[in-house]
Amino acid sequence: MTDEENNNLEDFGQIIFQWQVPEYLEHQRSRLWYMVMVGLALILIIYSILTANFLFALVIILVIFIIFLRSYAPPRTLNFQITDEGLLLGNQFFPYNKIKNFYLIYKPPIVKKLFFQLKGFAPDLSINLNNMNPLVVREKLLEYLEEDLEKERQTMDDILEILLKL
Repeated sequence: MTDEENNNLEDFGQIIFQWQVPEYLEHQRSRLWYMVMVGLALILIIYSILTANFLFALVIILVIFIIFLRSYAPPRTLNFQITDEGLLLGNQFFPYNKIKNFYLIYKPPIVKKLFFQLKGFAPDLSINLNNMNPLVVREKLLEYLEEDLEKERQTMDDILEILLKL
């Protein structure tokens, strides 16, 4: 790592925890899954054309394109850091004053995730804990953020991603 890269990292504060996370979950999809999804997409496209809703047809085509692109390109591995100034995911920094709260969903071996609810209209930031100790991470985050103890489930988009293998 060059001195310039080190200086850029220091701008985000002292690193407390650091681990790597995949950009998205990679799913093993069968030939049947692809056939069902293509059939469903064709039905939705035909329906959108019959109802003259061409924008919906375009959205369906774009979703198909994105799913097939993601199936051929492996997810990038992103560096995730918790610092004393905020969170760094890849090259995107989230200062603590832009984060409303955090919550943990820890039901091993299936779910081990850390969620950050961002202020404004941004979706929740979902981070796999991998082999990190959730209690140690939670204790440190409590110094900077409030914990939402009422959340007990993953976000709907995480659930759908797992169930539908999207």
